[in-house]
Amino acid sequence: MAKTVDKKKALDAEISKAIMTDFERLGHGFITYWKPIAATAVGMAILISAISWAAAHQKKVAREAREALAGAATMETLEKALADYADSPVAAPARFRLAVMLIQAKNYDKAIAQLKLIGDADGDASLAAGAALTEGYVLELSGKTADAVAKFSELAGLTTAPTAVRAEARYAAGRLLVTQKQLKAAIGLLAAARPNDPPQSVSDQWDDQSAALLRAIEAGEYGPAVAEPAGH
Repeated sequence: MAKTVDKKKALDAEISKAIMTDFERLGHGFITYWKPIAATAVGMAILISAISWAAAHQKKVAREAREALAGAATMETLEKALADYADSPVAAPARFRLAVMLIQAKNYDKAIAQLKLIGDADGDASLAAGAALTEGYVLELSGKTADAVAKFSELAGLTTAPTAVRAEARYAAGRLLVTQKQLKAAIGLLAAARPNDPPQSVSDQWDDQSAALLRAIEAGEYGPAVAEPAGH
């Protein structure tokens, strides 16, 4: 008799299991495994919350950096803003603005330091090339002609720089070499210009000036293009 009762209970359990709905199974599973499910859910909630907070914080910092750097109207306030947000993506253009202020104040060494920071940063290649070109002009303004020629010459051969910047740097280096009577060196540099007639772009305009200066050198307008003295 006992065996019959046990068999009946087992059969009833199998029938109940068979007619259990998916929703009931889910509920049964949740009751059975609620602790690990709850722990996983809490963990996911914390992770999502952390990611959302980090994204919101980054946006907040970026907004604060833009506002601080754009709103700085003096060298002092701009220097402070750059000290606070040196790693901001908008720091490089702000450094360029600070460099211009420093140039206007004839503080050439500090201007060059800011321009070098732009060039060293991992960012816009065009902006970095513009900073290098400006550095060359500042070196010229400060009387460091040889350094300016070196900077312009280096930039003229930099393939990652925009074509117009390279063309301007080439002419600037050639012009300075002519003033230093280093005509052979100037010829070698200016000969790389490829002007169009008529000029079609900014780089063409600079190459046209390089070609005109080259013709003047070859015509003897700046003296005979003799070999450079040793050491130049």
